[in-house]
Amino acid sequence: MKYWKVLVAAAMVFTLSSCGGGGDGNDQTDPPPPPPGTPDSLVISASTPQLGESGQLSVQFKVTDKQGKGYELGTTLPSFTLAKVIPGRDAKREDPVIWKSFIYSTKNNRPTGENGGKLEALGNGQYRYTFSFNATTVRDPYPSDSQDNNGLIRWDEAATHRLGIYFGGSNGIPVTDYVLDWVPAGTPPLLTRDILEQQSCDSCHMKQPIHHSNRADPKLCVTCHNESVPGSGRGDLTTLVHKLHGNLDATATKLVSHFPQDPRNCDTCHKGVTPTTPDANNWQHAQEKPCGACHADSTTATGYVSHINGKITSGTLCTQCHAETPGNTKSPSSVHMGYLANEAAGRDKLVFKFDDVRYAAPNIEVELTVTANGTPVETMDGVLKYIKYGDLAKAPYVLVNWDQGSGFELGYTNPQTFVAGNKIDFTKCESQGGGSFLCRKEVGNEVTGTLAATVAELQVCVARKADRNGAFAAGDLLPCSSTASALSYVAINPVKAYFRVEGGVDGSYVLKAGADLASCNGCHKDLAVHTEGNAGSAHASKDFAQCTSCHNATRTSFYAGVPGDLKYHVHSFHAFGSHRSGDATFPGKLNNCESCHTKGQYNLPNQQNERPSLVATTADNKQPKFFSPTLVVCASCHLKSPLGLVKPDSPVAGDEWATHMKNNGAIFGAETIEAATGVEQCASCHAVGQEQGVDKVHKVYDFR
Repeated sequence: MKYWKVLVAAAMVFTLSSCGGGGDGNDQTDPPPPPPGTPDSLVISASTPQLGESGQLSVQFKVTDKQGKGYELGTTLPSFTLAKVIPGRDAKREDPVIWKSFIYSTKNNRPTGENGGKLEALGNGQYRYTFSFNATTVRDPYPSDSQDNNGLIRWDEAATHRLGIYFGGSNGIPVTDYVLDWVPAGTPPLLTRDILEQQSCDSCHMKQPIHHSNRADPKLCVTCHNESVPGSGRGDLTTLVHKLHGNLDATATKLVSHFPQDPRNCDTCHKGVTPTTPDANNWQHAQEKPCGACHADSTTATGYVSHINGKITSGTLCTQCHAETPGNTKSPSSVHMGYLANEAAGRDKLVFKFDDVRYAAPNIEVELTVTANGTPVETMDGVLKYIKYGDLAKAPYVLVNWDQGSGFELGYTNPQTFVAGNKIDFTKCESQGGGSFLCRKEVGNEVTGTLAATVAELQVCVARKADRNGAFAAGDLLPCSSTASALSYVAINPVKAYFRVEGGVDGSYVLKAGADLASCNGCHKDLAVHTEGNAGSAHASKDFAQCTSCHNATRTSFYAGVPGDLKYHVHSFHAFGSHRSGDATFPGKLNNCESCHTKGQYNLPNQQNERPSLVATTADNKQPKFFSPTLVVCASCHLKSPLGLVKPDSPVAGDEWATHMKNNGAIFGAETIEAATGVEQCASCHAVGQEQGVDKVHKVYDFR
């Protein structure tokens, strides 16, 4: 039987060699050239728009590829926006300017763009566009802004104007955005409203269109999403962005978080003042719209109320307490980023350190030291009082795995019971004095390999601000029983260490990871996921060692047919939510592998996660079997059904690729781990460098 399997595998290799390319599977630094006629990016440059005697505004612009060659638009029709900066309507506001559009929808008076003017091709990628309207006779849909000009938007030679051009996003044409600011008089601008750069958005959105299919630059977005016509329904960008990033859901009935990190991280989007963002500090001014977008109350007509002065009607109410002045602990920066800093300081005051982990049959023994405020903690209560762990009826956990060369494994757990057998109840550990604690867990089999120790389900209780009566200072550790309004729960700093099975630090061990933690934190900033809920869901994990301590190939999940393995788990959350449920849980393009992975991590064979995964194969989430490793990764996006419930011989709609996968060595539901190991031939066609390499199929070079 084994000989027959060898022959079949050899035949598969021979057959699949026709996929060809002759690549060696090594990643390429430089992307291959795009197909003929398909640009991988386009660049727009424009001269200063000119206002003709008849009031028609025209602009000459050029479109080139990134090599500088003129690009012919053909049937592609760019769209154009036009706006100017005007003084704000409330002289008391700290932010005294708004954008005023020149183009409006005839249906609802919302600011919009147009492409119905005259577009002239001048050759070699050069064009001239003349707007369809007289820029000096635009009737203001909000006439109170133009009372001094007979209800017409004034063409102000001294005002800052902005031209927007956008197209692409389909038919192989890349998303192309462009804005040009100018003062018609040729003088320096007196008023501007440049608050943030696209790069801030790109830290999560990865240069991809955020909402519309061909618009990605916030400087373009504001030419429509502004306060030209209050109440028109378009929504100014200030309110819109804050609302969509972690505030009210679609029904405005509850708080939700669409922002993949703590929403108090204002500096994720708002950077310091630069020549291109002279108004970057505007976020520090407390105003009704940005504040109200997050501090919302769905029971009011406006959607937001003040906690002291009643309904918020003006930013002046906010600044009474929250002005950005030196020493004001209630300023926006103090309340948001200052509180975060205080919480981090408090978190750093409770320290766990692993001293030794060893196998002393029949037990695994763990020695660790705990200090609070720099002082060894002598008693268990002295530790537990600072820890929030679930519903306080369950314990924080010390987790111990071992690795025999193929990654973390839960070698002493029953996968059908969903009991992570590597959990050691910290409340059962014994104090040895001097801050030292000894933990033991009996295991049913001999332990070999490297022992890996970490912690989970552990949040520290700290003061995000000082007590008014001086009972505690900002950043102090607080007993979790405290009723202080300043109490915050913060995920503990990740603690991990690796030891030889007989004891002693294993200094040569390197944890294999299929993703790049720095890339994760590029969007999440601090990977403290699942910090809410009771024990079992409030993981408070910030490091791959913590995650893979439970989410590895040797454990199933609580969801029928879904592997608990991290290589499936992460893809399922980021991809399933996007293309299966309709929720945009991944803010970029799903095929942009390098948004999470380094160049070598997504190559085949799957070198970082080569162990087959244990998966339940029944609707009642029982009968776990083994599935081959590359299958586990690819199925997380390319198969609609949960992996353990896929039937490759008779796939349902959405699972069609399962047959292809099985025919090329993927193993669905083997009884043993050996039967699911080393039989996949995916790399023969899909290794990087092949004609159907994962790099080309996912078009990763388009994103570099």
